[in-house]
Amino acid sequence: MSTSSPATKKCFNCSKLGNLRCSKCKGLCLCGRDCQVATWKSHKHLCKAISRNPNATCLLLDGMGPLGPGEFYAQNVQKSLQYAGVEVAVVNVLKGSKVPEQVGSILSEVEKFSSCIILGWGSGGCDIETEFGNSKIFRDKAVSWVNSGGRFIVQGERPQGYGNWPEWFGKSWESSDYFRTDYACNGKSDNDIHWCKWYHKAKGAVTTTRYNAKTVMLSGVAPEDNLFSTSDDSRSYSLVPMMSGRDIEGGQSAVAVGKYGEGSVSYFGDVNAEDETCDVMAIIARGK
Repeated sequence: MSTSSPATKKCFNCSKLGNLRCSKCKGLCLCGRDCQVATWKSHKHLCKAISRNPNATCLLLDGMGPLGPGEFYAQNVQKSLQYAGVEVAVVNVLKGSKVPEQVGSILSEVEKFSSCIILGWGSGGCDIETEFGNSKIFRDKAVSWVNSGGRFIVQGERPQGYGNWPEWFGKSWESSDYFRTDYACNGKSDNDIHWCKWYHKAKGAVTTTRYNAKTVMLSGVAPEDNLFSTSDDSRSYSLVPMMSGRDIEGGQSAVAVGKYGEGSVSYFGDVNAEDETCDVMAIIARGK
């Protein structure tokens, strides 16, 4: 452990004031060796994942999806992050205990992380989704981190189903239709719809006016937060004839990016980890 004075932080294990931190990840505050030993069994997996890449600026939380950790979504996102020049630390959220509380502490204490991506939250893959949604410590620390400039990015199907995390940031985002369709980008320089004006000029950005993906869309997204949305002429695509050619309501969001304080919160409804979606996610993680 390394010293961090004065002792104004609560020990992660016993809640007494302490002036020590985990020497590897620097993310948990501790009061002494006894608490360090007591915490290590539940902390070691997350700690090693973070300390493995000292240059990481993005924390990728994997394992919530129905297929578990290390599946295609995590692999595709990591490739896009690498292309965008973003170093990443990948954490399997199924290992250890008090993982939401640990992640919250990491975000608030480890200054190098400017973005956090959570894969599969809201897809009904495991109990850890509920743990994250019910953890007041994680909620409070994540909200504070975003308010100070962090970029909070979630991929999933039901954002309001596990703690309703958009509500933490004052967003009324709710699940809507589930189709493959075309989406228009609202971040172009020739309109005043979206606050994210820098997006279309970013390296690796999806620069066409539309992209096609199979997503769980959101309703209730304000125009200025709706980065990729359906338009009045959007139609459904499917190999099943009865599912193809349906009219899609305009203004539904496949990618929502909303301001909160100095940071932002994002939702990605793509369920297939398509290349364009992963590229957009990496650009949002990298930031302006």
